[in-house]
Amino acid sequence: MTTFLAIVAVAVLIWVVPYLWRQSRFRYLRSRPLNQTQRTLIARALPLYRHLPLPLQKELQSNISLFIQDKEFVGCEGLTMTEEIRVSIATFAALLLLRREHQCYPDLRTVLVYPGTYVARETHIDGYIETTSDSAREGEAHYLGPVVISWSDLQQDMQHPEHGRNVALHEFAHKLDEEDGAFDGRPVFSGHGQGRNWAAVLGKEYRRLQEISAGLSEDEEVPSVLDLYGAVSPAEFFAVATEAFFVRPHELQRYHSDLYDEFRGFYQLDPAELLPENLRVN
Repeated sequence: MTTFLAIVAVAVLIWVVPYLWRQSRFRYLRSRPLNQTQRTLIARALPLYRHLPLPLQKELQSNISLFIQDKEFVGCEGLTMTEEIRVSIATFAALLLLRREHQCYPDLRTVLVYPGTYVARETHIDGYIETTSDSAREGEAHYLGPVVISWSDLQQDMQHPEHGRNVALHEFAHKLDEEDGAFDGRPVFSGHGQGRNWAAVLGKEYRRLQEISAGLSEDEEVPSVLDLYGAVSPAEFFAVATEAFFVRPHELQRYHSDLYDEFRGFYQLDPAELLPENLRVN
């Protein structure tokens, strides 16, 4: 019995000590204040910031401070990392964590930033046939791995919110989605009763977007605030809807009210209520 208890005690310590150390480190990193330049960059990247209640502004700053210090930012293809790049990307990553008990994207260690659209190699297997091709990308989130962002595309997204896109929000939504073990469009819910109608509402809206996508010719305009890329899979739909929720909240609420309500419950924010409807970045 004594040996058994000793084994249990050691096992508990092996799990508890690293957890407590990480929590202590997180509290310290969150407590380190941002400077005025960093706060100015937040407001420039995220118009919603100025309209958040003061406690949420402080929480966002703490999340950003933690993210910047906990993650490694790597410039690719000669890109020099700047404070603007780090703070802008961290702002959108941290926004998705507001009002949530979180471990700051626990499976993410590195953010790779390219100066512009980059080329990635894809391998497809169909039976016994394997084909390899190159594809141009603005960003991607690797399962249990890094996030990749095109800086010029993110800049365009910040300058033109009317397009309803934000590559950083999109990729970090994928990282939230993976926390339950899969990219499936159903993230981990923080409260009891959350997500009760999630599958029904998102399933209906996903099928609706698929129908729109299938019925459009190449030269037709998209009659939706949701990017057609969301019709690819439930995971992409969740990421695309996250973009619309924060970038074009009034239109999403107007044309997809049930979907907006689900995201308002999940993110515990109401950007359509907080943001003036005619607001534009820069």
